[in-house]
Amino acid sequence: MAEPRGVRRVQKFKSGFELLRPRGKRVLELLGAGNRASDVAKVIGCGKSGVSYWKTKLLGMCALRLQCHDVYDIFSLTPFGSKLLTGSEEGRFAGEVFVLEDHAVKFEIVEHEKTSIDWRKLGQPQNWVKLGFKVGNVRVVKTSRSIIVHPGKLKGFNVDELEVTAGQIIERARAFLENRFGMVLSEEAVPLHKPIWQVFSPEAEEWAKAGTVTVDGVGRLDKSPPDRRAHREYDQKQLAVDAVRAPVILANLEYKVDSLATEIHELVSVLRELAAQPQGLQDPRSKNLGYVS
Repeated sequence: MAEPRGVRRVQKFKSGFELLRPRGKRVLELLGAGNRASDVAKVIGCGKSGVSYWKTKLLGMCALRLQCHDVYDIFSLTPFGSKLLTGSEEGRFAGEVFVLEDHAVKFEIVEHEKTSIDWRKLGQPQNWVKLGFKVGNVRVVKTSRSIIVHPGKLKGFNVDELEVTAGQIIERARAFLENRFGMVLSEEAVPLHKPIWQVFSPEAEEWAKAGTVTVDGVGRLDKSPPDRRAHREYDQKQLAVDAVRAPVILANLEYKVDSLATEIHELVSVLRELAAQPQGLQDPRSKNLGYVS
């Protein structure tokens, strides 16, 4: 029997951008502290399959890493996992900020609202009516079968922090609909597209004069509306981080190369002086080089 379309879409979604329910955060906390999965199941009061489900999800999110594989697996938190639990400020970078484009996710409607919501008509694309409401930069859209939450564009100096903030905004929107209006939404959220990270830098303006460029698996150079500011776009957050780190890494590399070139130049000068010494005479510096006249 074919699986429902929604199930297949959830299974195909393996991005790090996910929402954690309270039980998921508890599993992350306990597994990240080095506890065995069987012990975590006892503490939480759920079956081993439940812990296994969250363990797989957390590994896929890069919130956990396998620390030791022996009689049983031991896990530890990644920087992203620590951020999910503690809100730490590690991983900040000086300079240009990161921008996480509006990363909308969709919940299936299990039960419609019990209390009337003042849905505003936002449009009628193709053959379905688009309803919704907006609070600040957050937009909630309703179709006949789903709720789509747009957290809006977020700016900051830490990619993990932006990702967590977007998830928190979406979770608040879900809680608002469920607690205030009695709506029941699906457990899983399905993103409408991959997270897109923007990096703005002065040199991008010069590069954009040659036109927009897209390289599969690498990134995109763009200057399109609404920003109309030249920037680089990445669908992998590590690429965005590397793009910001690159000038610092390059500056350090240039310094090391210059230092090495100076040392080589000094060594060549010494060797030339030694080669110019008349035979039978011994230069004091030659003792250190094992030179015998």
